[in-house]
Amino acid sequence: MDLQQLRNAVEVAACGSITKAAKKLYMGQPNLSKSIKELEAEIGKPLFSRTAQGVTPTASGKDFLQYARSIIEQMDSLTAMYQPHNEQETHLSVYVPRASYIAEAFSHWEREHAKGHFQLKYCETNSMAVLQAVEKEDADIGIVRYHRQHQEYFHSLVIAKGLHGDSLWEYSMVLLMNANHPLAELDEIPYSLLASYPEVVHGDLTPVLPPEKTADDILLDTSRSEAGRIAVFDRAGQFDALQNIEGCYMWVSPMPAEILKRQGLVQRPCRSAGFYRDAVVWKGKMSAAANSFIDAIHTEINSLV
Repeated sequence: MDLQQLRNAVEVAACGSITKAAKKLYMGQPNLSKSIKELEAEIGKPLFSRTAQGVTPTASGKDFLQYARSIIEQMDSLTAMYQPHNEQETHLSVYVPRASYIAEAFSHWEREHAKGHFQLKYCETNSMAVLQAVEKEDADIGIVRYHRQHQEYFHSLVIAKGLHGDSLWEYSMVLLMNANHPLAELDEIPYSLLASYPEVVHGDLTPVLPPEKTADDILLDTSRSEAGRIAVFDRAGQFDALQNIEGCYMWVSPMPAEILKRQGLVQRPCRSAGFYRDAVVWKGKMSAAANSFIDAIHTEINSLV
């Protein structure tokens, strides 16, 4: 098993087709098929189910691909860290919470700044991982999410790690659901009505600061479990669940209208939703690229407000 085999498998999963993946990898389809079969033989389990429409990861394949993506990301980070840099290149590594408005801002920033030579990294993870990445200088900047009542706790962490921090904005979490959801017709959703519907959550149950539970968290944990939870790691999978599994909903930060329209989803306020803050953290002097990315985030926030 080598890194190129892992890259091949991840690309096949992303494309859903060996033919399409072969074109993106600039290799022949027979060679790519052989690479996948050799990898499957080595691990002793099939990674993909083959159909006339293409390929889809098996249950064991999904687990394997999750690890493969992590290994590839770490190897790419290691390579980028120690390879010689062209001073004319644009470099930016950001660690952020799973938030569509930040992803949208990065997409807009990328279209404007990712020209010529550039090295970019965008990682969605939990708040503690963000702080650790910035502290270790794996990230140029990070964005941390925390409950409003934990502002002092957040500031103490930032100071203890020798970092700088600045609030981006404060907002109330909203409920994301299919436009045809039974509760979508309500302008504001009472919390008590959610118990009858399944909740989509992040696959790693992403924590927010601090690790101990807030009163809001305890309320949510005891009230939401009746209809069950669906844990999904990736954003596309979360959207797919909300679109296709009846009655699903998800707690999110406010989302851009274009994403809602594109995905056929709506967001609704909830009377019991807590107030959260997203704050930017960095170490030393913030780079010009990082500054311009923060400007792009503020532009996105202004469109939401």
